[in-house]
Amino acid sequence: MDIGVLMLFQNHPNLPMADYDMYKQELGVCEMAEPLGFDSIWAVEHHFTDYTLCPNPIEMLTYLAGMTDKIKLGTGAIILPWHKDPLRVATDIAMLDNLSERRLLLGIGRGIGRVEYDGFGVDMNDSRGIFEESSQMILDMLETGKAKDHDGEHFKQVARDIRPAPLPPYLDRTYVTCQSPETAEIIARLGYGMMVFAISPWKSRAEDCRVYREAFLKHQGREAPPVVANVFVMVDEDGDRARELAEKYMTDYWISALAHYEMDGTHFTDVKGYEFYAKSAGMMRDRSAESMGNLYVDNQIFGTPQECIDQMNNIQALAGPVTFNVSFSFAGLPYDIVHQQMKLFAEKCLPALQAAEVGQSADKVA
Repeated sequence: MDIGVLMLFQNHPNLPMADYDMYKQELGVCEMAEPLGFDSIWAVEHHFTDYTLCPNPIEMLTYLAGMTDKIKLGTGAIILPWHKDPLRVATDIAMLDNLSERRLLLGIGRGIGRVEYDGFGVDMNDSRGIFEESSQMILDMLETGKAKDHDGEHFKQVARDIRPAPLPPYLDRTYVTCQSPETAEIIARLGYGMMVFAISPWKSRAEDCRVYREAFLKHQGREAPPVVANVFVMVDEDGDRARELAEKYMTDYWISALAHYEMDGTHFTDVKGYEFYAKSAGMMRDRSAESMGNLYVDNQIFGTPQECIDQMNNIQALAGPVTFNVSFSFAGLPYDIVHQQMKLFAEKCLPALQAAEVGQSADKVA
């Protein structure tokens, strides 16, 4: 089972600092991933707020490609509706893949942040159509090495070669972020892998995974690849301390996400393609912020090393075959604790998890 590290680059009020200083600290965490034995490192894409400060994951991963030798490099994810030129995205991906000697894992999505859509002047009502058209153009360019003549609803393109030439195949290393059964069906129809975030309870996530696998088999005629599950981790030899830190910092992260995405806002109601989020927002408005924060924490991974492995095994049992990306740095968690728990997870949890077959329970801590 592959275990990656998902980096957020969050400048949180719990640990305020200049953006430059935050980047130096976060890059230090990034540079720990390969020596500690993690399989991949992933960078998100977000803009304009303290929530996360990684506006260009391809550029970030290009830097990390030069600092590492073998670790895979994942975009988690490129939000395609914010990019108005699919050809530019495809050529940037091809260049990173060449520079890194084919270590790229391609994560793409359509995003939900109104602050980001408005900032880029993109109508959220068009997001699903833009995503489908752009993603299919980009994957075709990467697989064939050519941009074809295209006259679509959202994009026009003349035929051109992609240089440097891409290094296919890409379809088997492309993942789309998913938060609803409707999106899971679309991802399966397009033939992509699926990536989920532990925002709603794993019972709901498991249903999305089931819908995806059944639809993938129907549309593609083969079994779906393992789902990529992104989770936050708080690990400590003292389980009570791990829970205490999780309740503080995972809750504070949730509050920052709630503010950035306006997850409880009424604006989703009238936006096409965001019906699931409109329903979720209504449920959030009916519950207290404390209740929602507790629910979010319970979806993550925390405790002693053995408790963390047990919780990840439980997710596998519920959701089916998954690989994990884990986040250690979030919500201004002091960096000495970030480093300590990352090392502890690598020492005690990583060997058992990596030795397990995808979909099977990991053994206990030695």
